[in-house]
Amino acid sequence: MHMSNSQWLMRETDANLPLMAQTLGISEITARVMANRNIRTKNTALTFLKTSLDNLNNLRPFLAMKNALKALDRISAAIKNGEKITIYGDYDADGITSTTILHKVMTRLGGISSYYIPHRIDEGYGMNINAIKSLAETGTKLIIAVDNGIAAVDEIAFARALGIDTVVIDHHEPGETLPDAIAIVDPKQQDCPYPFKEMCAGGLAYRFVDALCEYMNMPFIEQEESLVLAAIATICDIVPLTDENRILVNCGMVVLNSNKLVNLGLGSLLNIRGYLEKPIDTFAIGFAVGPCINAAGRLDSAVKAVELLLSDNITTRMQLAHQLTELNEARKDLTANCIQRILDSLSGELDKVLVITDTEIHESIAGIVAGRIRDITGHPVIVLTHGDGAMKGSGRSPKCYNLFEALHDNRHLLSRFGGHSMAAGLTIPLENVPLLHGALNRDCALTEEDFRPVFEIDAALDLNDITIKLSDEILRLAPFGRGNNEPLFVTHTLYAENVRTIDEKNTIIFTFADNFGRKTKGIAFGLNDTYNQRVADAGVNKLGGFGIDVVYCIETNVFNGNVSAQMRVKDFNIKPLEIS
Repeated sequence: MHMSNSQWLMRETDANLPLMAQTLGISEITARVMANRNIRTKNTALTFLKTSLDNLNNLRPFLAMKNALKALDRISAAIKNGEKITIYGDYDADGITSTTILHKVMTRLGGISSYYIPHRIDEGYGMNINAIKSLAETGTKLIIAVDNGIAAVDEIAFARALGIDTVVIDHHEPGETLPDAIAIVDPKQQDCPYPFKEMCAGGLAYRFVDALCEYMNMPFIEQEESLVLAAIATICDIVPLTDENRILVNCGMVVLNSNKLVNLGLGSLLNIRGYLEKPIDTFAIGFAVGPCINAAGRLDSAVKAVELLLSDNITTRMQLAHQLTELNEARKDLTANCIQRILDSLSGELDKVLVITDTEIHESIAGIVAGRIRDITGHPVIVLTHGDGAMKGSGRSPKCYNLFEALHDNRHLLSRFGGHSMAAGLTIPLENVPLLHGALNRDCALTEEDFRPVFEIDAALDLNDITIKLSDEILRLAPFGRGNNEPLFVTHTLYAENVRTIDEKNTIIFTFADNFGRKTKGIAFGLNDTYNQRVADAGVNKLGGFGIDVVYCIETNVFNGNVSAQMRVKDFNIKPLEIS
């Protein structure tokens, strides 16, 4: 398999960095990072640095969203009239948390609320006819579809025929035909004047219940708990951490770190994951907490995760938290085996768009596997496995390729599809898989250069720039993620004095030195294979003693009571010759 070398691109800015630094009381390095994110005025910078719920409410009223008032009116009427309401959610972390937010608040407001989440394998994504029949039989009069519904044209028409109204609260791309719902709240629908289009379902659910409480003249008692769940959804759904999303995540993390038991079920999960006594950031949510919530819907039933977040019984909570953790460990093993099997099957020059069929893969992890193969190869990837009489799977793509549009252009080959520009799910007849593969590659305009991993670097630093003060300043720019990437720096012409590889943890520990004798520690995660290959290519000693250029993030390390700034290595370029 041919792999391209990465690209290191230095960001440039014409901002007045000394003035920014003086005005905001920060270093010019941090000022450069902010300018690179188009934060260049005093007001913009202060808003960015001082996120609060007041900022969220002052940005724009939720009622500016198309059909928000219609949705509030229908749902409040259902609560007052004692109609049975069913929240129809989704089986990922975004769907689970948004379902929990809506159910908790509407129950407390006096609504007769229940929830339904389809089984990923047995039912698939979104609303389905059999589920609607069942809900009708149990007396449901109003369905609130959250994190799904925008594409459920036939299903919502069927519900209406049975006397069930539907309100859709979704954030996915609308199709050409919208469902005949009482109200559709989706900022991506045509003619919606709401300027921020990038919220996930959890964020929409939070804004919606906040507005609902105000509309019904009731206190928003669950505000902090809902805020934390919305923050988890926002992080796990990988929407841009800008604008409203940044405020939700920042405020949610503040609440969670001040009260780990703001949601008791989440507290049980944090306990098992070892975070009750440790600070929680976006990394902890994205890689330790979120995957456990997601694992329920991948390998079992997402209902278990909702039950965890709703439970008041400590025994039940701990049992469910243990089950979700065990499911996540099983998911990790399945994922690692599938990734290795696929990588072993790739050889020679890769197709521009990889369409991979693997009948052994569990369909619930197809998206995770596709994302990892994309990260490794730099190519758009679709992973398909056997579904019910067809092939089902998921795709992931780099920023330079709009996967949703590509699938839309070939929708005549698909049974169903949906998603975003960089992530999509699809079902396709087996006989159409070669046709889709051919069409995607024929129409793909990407070049070999596009497949090279890109590291956008904020500034070139010397070792003496890497300080705890700078680390603290950078931390003020968090949360980091899509739309607000963690700042990247480069230092050239370092000396790798000592290198220790810990293969069982896929970790590398560096001791770097410069020409002035200054030293700094560096740590790298997940780069052992890359390091071993590059050491071999350069013909240098694996244990150190060679020149190296390094791309890294800056973080604070606490070890045995000692606090220091260190480099978290993201990429490197080994130089065979030692530095004198």
